[in-house]
Amino acid sequence: MIISKTRIYNVVKYLGFLSEGANFILGVKIQPDDNFNLEKIGFPKNISNGDTILPNADIGPVSSYNAEGKYIKHKDREMETAYMQREWHWEEFRGRDKKVKRSKIVDVPYERYPRTFIKPSSFELTYVFNSTQFIKINYVFEYRKTNIDNIKDGINLLLEIFGRCEVFTKELDEISPPKLKRLNWEVLPKGKYPWEKVQPKLEEIIKTKPKGKQPVLRNRLDLIKNFEPEFVAIGQSGFKGYFIFGFPENDLYVLESTEYGNATYVLSDDWKQLSQLTKAELLDEGLHEKRIIHRESWQDKIIDLFA
Repeated sequence: MIISKTRIYNVVKYLGFLSEGANFILGVKIQPDDNFNLEKIGFPKNISNGDTILPNADIGPVSSYNAEGKYIKHKDREMETAYMQREWHWEEFRGRDKKVKRSKIVDVPYERYPRTFIKPSSFELTYVFNSTQFIKINYVFEYRKTNIDNIKDGINLLLEIFGRCEVFTKELDEISPPKLKRLNWEVLPKGKYPWEKVQPKLEEIIKTKPKGKQPVLRNRLDLIKNFEPEFVAIGQSGFKGYFIFGFPENDLYVLESTEYGNATYVLSDDWKQLSQLTKAELLDEGLHEKRIIHRESWQDKIIDLFA
């Protein structure tokens, strides 16, 4: 069955033919015109069987929610005090006539409505080439009333990217690749990429953020890199804006994000295992050794981490 819409709201209208508990896969058969979309969402030009990515968040609202999650504002509640970090500049007198420019990162309070964070769907897409080329969501869905929202998110993700979505119920084995290869991270080894080469890659991401946030992000990344990580992993596609600094000798991996959770996450699992996690798994609270909030005390706590 093929769904050709901009977006659907009623899953039962399209999948009501399925029996309760039936398993199915959502995907599309690749057409020549889809090659542009494959690169746009994050697949490499030389795509190969089993390549798996989290789609870019900037395709549209569904892709954004799938990669980054979303916040629900509670405008019916009293406003609360939240904090944003900014770089503060001032001048100090050194002697009678000499002024010295100084700066530091400070917490700036502001009022906002309370918010509830809704975790991202984190659906990954996998390229499969058997007798036919497919792109499928790397997930086997189960048709149940309790799973309707999850199914709707998957369908709408494919509709936003490709303008169509196909439901596969009998070809589950046929459109399963022999092996998954996740392409969510570009790893820059310390020896091969000295910091003068790493820095421009970090700057590419930082410059896409609002100007007021850029000095704050540079400050965080500069502090962590001063502890000389063995490697830096830069998030690709839907992981864009995420960085992992690897200190394998200390069983320590520091996850810094320009997007998620307003905190730095300290992980201790082996890098090979971390690199194969989905975004939902990587951001799961049970995986974090520490969560260091982005406040004025952040720098001291990072330094303590390596003390």
